[in-house]
Amino acid sequence: MGIDFRFPRNPDWGWLKASFPGGVLLHVDCPFLDVVRRTAGRMAYLSTPYTNQVRDDDLQWDYGLSLDVETRTARWARAFAIEGCTVASPIVMACAMLNADVERQLDPLDDAFWARWCQPILSASGSVVVPAMDGWDQSRGVWREACWALQHNMPVYLVAEGSEFGVRP
Repeated sequence: MGIDFRFPRNPDWGWLKASFPGGVLLHVDCPFLDVVRRTAGRMAYLSTPYTNQVRDDDLQWDYGLSLDVETRTARWARAFAIEGCTVASPIVMACAMLNADVERQLDPLDDAFWARWCQPILSASGSVVVPAMDGWDQSRGVWREACWALQHNMPVYLVAEGSEFGVRP
């Protein structure tokens, strides 16, 4: 059974932090290695921004910007893998599909399509991990995924800004 109250449609992380105090479900400013320790043994969903990051000045999808987001996201997935954690990154998978879509049958900016496509991956995960990538806090996709997780009593980890992945103290 999930939590029964309305979440704002648009990202409001201040509201979310105030609504989930104490770090029981929402873990704020978590150092990378702490997230690794907390998510070990169960697949985590790597929630990263995409749509707002891949639009050019004319608000059109840009292949180069998409490739950059894919690479930055894959670096986070790599860092978790090196530490022995399994994270599922829909962005890395979707970007690979977009790169292979020579017939151009997929619309990289079709929010409804990608939300439906991502949902089974999110549902199969044990937690949601949000790395401190540019734009994470303004992303409606990251927001939607974090809210869904909290509504379903799934932990959400916001990786601390400046948290160096793969660096041991």
